[in-house]
Amino acid sequence: MATSSSEQKVTMKESYLIPSSFISKNPSYAGYVVIDGTAEVTEWFEDKEDALLELRCLEKQLSYELIKTTRCEGFYPERATIIEEKYQASGRTNGLYTSLMSEDVEVSSNTAG
Repeated sequence: MATSSSEQKVTMKESYLIPSSFISKNPSYAGYVVIDGTAEVTEWFEDKEDALLELRCLEKQLSYELIKTTRCEGFYPERATIIEEKYQASGRTNGLYTSLMSEDVEVSSNTAG
């Protein structure tokens, strides 16, 4: 399941402990790793620390830390910077970016937008 730098990035990855029950006072725990929709689960442990240790071993086995994701790539900082500059230039203070274009055009002074 490990990826190399030449492969495509996965869309998501998650790693956490899951309890056997959310209402029990003493649940068992298992490690749970999901990489791009494929789940891996460790054995169940009575002790949370043992389950966490096994989870870390599973992460190491799957090269979890080396897998790159596209989770934050949907945000384009350049676009956000341009919009923020246009917002500041418009003199608005209501926090709405309505009617702000990415091209240099006349910015409306109508704040009801």
